[in-house]
Amino acid sequence: MKINIFGAGTWGITVANYLANKGCDVYLYSRNSSSPNFNLGKFNHKPNSINNSITFNTDIDSFNLDYLNVIAVPSNAVRDIMSEIYNSSSKYLLLSKGFDIQTGYLPVEILFKEFNISVNNISVLSGPNHAEEIILNKITASVIASRCENFSKDLQKLFSSESLRIYTSTDVIGVQIGGAIKNVIAIAAGIASGLHLGDNALSALVSRGMNEISLLSHVYNMKKETLFGLSGLGDLIATCFSKHSRNKQLGELIATGKPVSESLKQIGMVSEGYYTAKNLYKVIGENNLDMPICIEVYNILYKNASPSESLKKLMTRRLINEIY
Repeated sequence: MKINIFGAGTWGITVANYLANKGCDVYLYSRNSSSPNFNLGKFNHKPNSINNSITFNTDIDSFNLDYLNVIAVPSNAVRDIMSEIYNSSSKYLLLSKGFDIQTGYLPVEILFKEFNISVNNISVLSGPNHAEEIILNKITASVIASRCENFSKDLQKLFSSESLRIYTSTDVIGVQIGGAIKNVIAIAAGIASGLHLGDNALSALVSRGMNEISLLSHVYNMKKETLFGLSGLGDLIATCFSKHSRNKQLGELIATGKPVSESLKQIGMVSEGYYTAKNLYKVIGENNLDMPICIEVYNILYKNASPSESLKKLMTRRLINEIY
């Protein structure tokens, strides 16, 4: 099978390598570099483990859009890349997790609302899938969602292997919501870890964070059950506890007293939760949702609130039932 991958960051290279190892003809695009090797230092492995059959190209006009097109750029770059590779009849697989800053759209919404791509030609992949582990063929499970079941089943067969188990879903919005909002909770988890609050506090935070994410089922047309699957709860657990999580690292740096701007710069890669928190804050206000953890993350990131102040506010809120 011939596959285009747009985006040569850690995730894009990982997926390109994985599919090339499965015998696919892979064409990898990056806007900013003449060689994919520039990103290999982000992986804890030998560079020669990257499949040398991958065709690397910086000329985006040379790509044949009749192939499967995998979008592996940050959420805020989806619109830009789509403006260059738009084809109404092409099929797209989105790996991006987050919201667009300008519109608040999920990546899948950008494709069908702004570019009029048929929902039957759009799919998304999400789950607890850190590139640093997949590149080493460590056991992983993820979900691929599409409104077209035949499309998702074809991709399930393409991606599944002894090291990667793929499940299917038709709930493309639910899968993307879980993948986006968990990054905000992961920043909170990083702050809790950086403050050395302990396992009890971190477990409570993740549990209550999951409850907050589930409230978005009142806003978006999705299945609440999806949020308790791989793309929701599964990804939330991985992102809140893994050493590979950029969003958790951001929270840990902030907890040490580093300014947000310096913390973002030190990480050096996109922390989607930073941008998602801003869009989510607007959604919470417009829909009167009770999401105090996400609100406090916003306050810390954008209103210079101190983590200790936010923690006190969370712990002294009015007492309520657990399930509401």
